[in-house]
Amino acid sequence: MKRPSVGGRWPAIFALLALLALAACKGNTEGSAGAKPAAKPVEETQGPQQGGHIRIPSNEPTALNPIIETRFDVAQGLVFEGLVGTDARLEPVPRLAEKWDVSADGKTITFKLKPNVLWHDGKPFTSKDVKFTIDAILGSRVPTLWKAYMAPVAKLETPDDSTVVVTYNEPYAPALITWTVPILPAHVYGGGDLATSKGNEEPVGSGPFRVARWEKGKRILLEANQKWWFGRPHVDSIELVFGVPDGEMLDQLNRGQIDFAPIRSVDDWVNVAQTKEFGADFEQSEVVESRIRLIAWNTEHKPLSDKRVRQALTMALDRGRVIDDVLLGQARPLSAPFFPTMYGADPSIAPWPFDLERAKKILDEVAPLKGGKRFKIEMIAAESQRGPVTDASIAIFRRDLDSLGIDIRLTILPAAEYANRMAKREYDAAYFGWLPDIPDPDPYALLHSSQIGQGGNYAQYANPDVDKLLDEARHAPSKDARKTLYAKVHAIVADDVPYSPLYAPYGHYAWSRRLRGVNPRDIGPPALFPGVARWWVLPRTAKGA
Repeated sequence: MKRPSVGGRWPAIFALLALLALAACKGNTEGSAGAKPAAKPVEETQGPQQGGHIRIPSNEPTALNPIIETRFDVAQGLVFEGLVGTDARLEPVPRLAEKWDVSADGKTITFKLKPNVLWHDGKPFTSKDVKFTIDAILGSRVPTLWKAYMAPVAKLETPDDSTVVVTYNEPYAPALITWTVPILPAHVYGGGDLATSKGNEEPVGSGPFRVARWEKGKRILLEANQKWWFGRPHVDSIELVFGVPDGEMLDQLNRGQIDFAPIRSVDDWVNVAQTKEFGADFEQSEVVESRIRLIAWNTEHKPLSDKRVRQALTMALDRGRVIDDVLLGQARPLSAPFFPTMYGADPSIAPWPFDLERAKKILDEVAPLKGGKRFKIEMIAAESQRGPVTDASIAIFRRDLDSLGIDIRLTILPAAEYANRMAKREYDAAYFGWLPDIPDPDPYALLHSSQIGQGGNYAQYANPDVDKLLDEARHAPSKDARKTLYAKVHAIVADDVPYSPLYAPYGHYAWSRRLRGVNPRDIGPPALFPGVARWWVLPRTAKGA
């Protein structure tokens, strides 16, 4: 697993069976009897057309460098590519590598790179760029969530410009799918500290779109890569719009300010998006996806270092009410930080119940009241997470925690400050979403002690038994063996609760009917192949279109 998502990264991946795939999208045009007649549809064409401009909301990256960026944003998946891609079933497909061969002992992968691939600045892509990227990841002095995936690499050789040979000391179960790692051009990002590279502001990738302009705090404008090895994208340009609040997505979509949007407001989804009137102009999709919402407890801060306190806190969070009343049932409960779309979780382990009396008894033993209070907790969240769901959820949690004498204060931070404090672990608790980078259920990044301070272990959780099981699972010979090991991890982590899993929300999306070829999962993570590059726009040939 990987990175935290905010604002709808809110942080799909690390060979997977069909059950790893996300559920199929479901259109819905049912609505109220009083809905207005459908608008006259736009004139159909013979097929995909070239041209047009589309607007998509996105988080703003802190750096246009997918290796050191820890938050999800749309740009990275459109600008950069890995040797391997993922299709709609989350199976590995060739991308910058045209083919690969895995040795009989599972310890070596030989990639043959695609010929004639160019970076956006016209320079050729070669095996040297692959070696540079992996060396940069392993030697990075700033946090990079890809280090956890590349750490098992024992040796990487480049016998010629079109060949990469990767050797592992022992079989590594997610090995192939980790090569979805975005590759950086050495001539742009090399020659110094990766954190201060000029490429972080003026990126050069090999993907279907290139960055034309980055207006900080406002938008990124992407232009079609005319020389993309897979063929020019259909649309001319994409505008990634920053700072669209969750509660305004539907309104901006209705006003034509954006063309595609995640619908984070459940009220909007249930009461507006399902009407015939809305369906006349917009497509809708409900998706079961790999996305979970968590609270990380900083286990290096007292009294959160005591698992009994974390158990009590978890029992004091009325997650069921949030799911039923705030999300209107549009989510599922969790008992550990495993994605509901992937194997690994033990379904027999139930979430901690909501039980204030039991929580109080535990806290009376380990953190007794002093002057009517027990302790304070500062919980941080990103500014882009603020919206009706977050506000209502935190209000519910705060009321019950306050009844136990716990003063929890939510600090909303701008994106850059939030990312900085997450990296430095400067918080008692962190409210965040989690999305996977690769289609694999491995929770190594969240739970392994090696990821404290440099990866995604935001709880600073260290358990030798969990470390051992996670290491064994990475080298297990089969899916069934890995599943058994992850079930053991699940049992331990569900008891230790370094994270309080809140829920796995369903994904809801809507987009203009003029926008065609859309699968909402194309955007990712991971960005599916060819994904957005094959979206297209109908010309405005009908009245009102």
